Amino acid sequence: MKFFLILCIALNLYAHQTGLSFLELKQLDNYKFSITYKKPLSDTRVGDIEVYYPNGCVEINKEATQIVNGFIIKKSKLLCKQKDLEGSRIWIKGLVRSDRGVLVRYEGAKFVKKEILRDSTPFMEIVPQYNKFEIMSEYLELGIFHILSGYDHLLFVLLIFLLSYNLKTLLWSISAFTLSHSITLTCGILGIVYMPVPFIESMIALSIIFLAKELLIPYNTFTKRHLGVVAFSFGLLHGFGFSSVLQDIGLPQDEIPLSLFSFNVGIEIGQILFIIFASLIVYVLKFAGLRIQHYYKILAYIAGSLASFWFIQRVLTF
Repeated sequence: MKFFLILCIALNLYAHQTGLSFLELKQLDNYKFSITYKKPLSDTRVGDIEVYYPNGCVEINKEATQIVNGFIIKKSKLLCKQKDLEGSRIWIKGLVRSDRGVLVRYEGAKFVKKEILRDSTPFMEIVPQYNKFEIMSEYLELGIFHILSGYDHLLFVLLIFLLSYNLKTLLWSISAFTLSHSITLTCGILGIVYMPVPFIESMIALSIIFLAKELLIPYNTFTKRHLGVVAFSFGLLHGFGFSSVLQDIGLPQDEIPLSLFSFNVGIEIGQILFIIFASLIVYVLKFAGLRIQHYYKILAYIAGSLASFWFIQRVLTF
């Protein structure tokens, strides 16, 4: 019980942020590149990274900082002596082990390359990019990382887990949730359907409030009798939330199906890992002689309070 209480309080500060920063270099002409640096708004108390560009390059024309869709955005230009940066290196200083990394995207005249830089690998060699296996591995990792750091999505899954009477109900509900968010993730990425990010994020918070309320009701409600249908309905909203993050990350234009599939599989792997972890916690508590159902009311109030805070926070960004 203490674990859930501490976890939920800590999550308050990091509601649905990927934690990734983004750095994009795009070639404008033979000697000039545009620079776009984005970091989550939740990282305002974290210092900026230091980027070391190849020798002979100077950062110029720095623009005023902007805040768009939950990101702090800084733009400038890079003037270089050489016509392209192939064979050189971009180095980032200031990363620590606990950082979630910086996704660097280089778009030159000859090729495009992406790479996540972390404390263990703080530099990127600007050379033609990878094979299909490397693309699949990168987006699989991004999917796992996103779901495990998307605390509102995890809280929703936790409530589905707690509302499930048995394993059959849980498997049906999670499968329905997976199917629905896969549909809207694909539709959002391919541009078939567009939903404003602040609206979607607010509705995701409301979906958590709704399930938290259901957890407080002692009798068998429609939601409890048809949990799979409810999970499918709300999963449509969560899928648009996933797609907004993937749009920020970007997809390789020549490998959209592979990268989209890998990202989605990564989300499912992370989701399954979380359910296994939650199941182990419940098993340990039951083995210790505690009746976890007695604490559902406390968990419901914690989840509802966090989701209410997120809802107000997100509505204010409209």
